Amino acid sequence: MQARNDIAFGLLCGLVEESEGSLHPDAARYSGQMDAYRHLLDLGALGAGDGVGSSILCPWCGMGDLEGIRFEQGGRQGYCTDCGWVDLASDQVTRLRVDITRIVRWLASALGLAGRYQHEELVPTALWRLGEIEHRRKRRIIFFGRRLNDPALTPIIEHRLRNACAPGCGVLITTTPDVAQAIQAAGHLVVALRAVAHLRKAGFVIENLDAYLDGSAGIGERDSETSLRLMHSGRIALIDGERHALSPQVYGFLSVLAQGGGDPVHKRTIADALEIDVDKCKGADICKRHKAVYRTFVAHDNDGHYWLKPEFVNDQRR
Repeated sequence: MQARNDIAFGLLCGLVEESEGSLHPDAARYSGQMDAYRHLLDLGALGAGDGVGSSILCPWCGMGDLEGIRFEQGGRQGYCTDCGWVDLASDQVTRLRVDITRIVRWLASALGLAGRYQHEELVPTALWRLGEIEHRRKRRIIFFGRRLNDPALTPIIEHRLRNACAPGCGVLITTTPDVAQAIQAAGHLVVALRAVAHLRKAGFVIENLDAYLDGSAGIGERDSETSLRLMHSGRIALIDGERHALSPQVYGFLSVLAQGGGDPVHKRTIADALEIDVDKCKGADICKRHKAVYRTFVAHDNDGHYWLKPEFVNDQRR
C-alpha cells in the first residue's frame, strides 16, 4: 500500500501542474500505472470530468476508436467495429480531472488549519492562502501554489505574495518542480509538497515541515560554508559553517541590500525601510552586535552607500 501511495502521489503532483489538471482516459489506461490512477479515483483526488474524450480506443480490443457512444439504462455504451456495442465505465470515456479544491482542503486539514481559517484563493486555480501557524514565536503564513513557473502567472503570483505578507514570513508549499527565481526572490520559504506530505486514505499527512522552518532541511551545510542562503528561511547567516541568528533590524538591513542585487544602496533608502533617522543610519551601528556578519557580507563607501559583497548576492536564490 505504501508503494502504491507513493506512486499515486507522484502522478497526482504531476497532474496538479498540468494547465487543465486533466488526463485523457487512454493515457491513464495504457500508462502502466492504471492501478495508481484508480487509487486516486477511489480517494477522490481524481474524478471523471464533463463531456466525452475524443478518439477513445475500445477498452475491450484496444484496436480501433469507438465510433459512437450512447447512454443505456443509466450507463454508457460505445460502438466498436470489431466488438459491437460494449459497456463503458465513466473513467473510460471522460478525461480524468484533478479536484484542486479537494487538494487544497486536504493540505489545510493536514496542517491543522481547516477548523481555524477559511482558505482564500489569491490567484484563480494557482495560489491559495491557507492560514497561519506559529513556529518559535514567529508567525508564518502558509500558502499553496501550482504552476508557479508559468510565464503568464509568475508576475501575478509574485505580486500577490508580496502583498500577502512581509518578506520572509510566508511558507509556500507547491507541486512546481523548479520555482521561478522571481518568486523565490520574494523572500518566502518554498517547500515541495512531496517533501513534507504523504498520501493516505483520508488525504495528506504532514511530516518534517519543522525541519524547513528551522532552516535545517534543504541544501546540506558544509563545514566551512559562508553564505546567506538561510537568511529568509530561518533568519540565519552562515560563517565558516557557524550559524549566526540575525536580529530583526539586521535582517531588515541585509534584506534591503539583497533587494539591491549588489548595487550600492544609499543610507536614506535603508533608513526609510528600517524606519529610523537617516542621521543614525550607519551600518556598523546597526550591526554592532553582529560585527562578524557585517564584516563578512557588507561592503560600503564613505558617501553613505552599502551593498552586499558580490559573492553573496545570489545566496537567497539557492
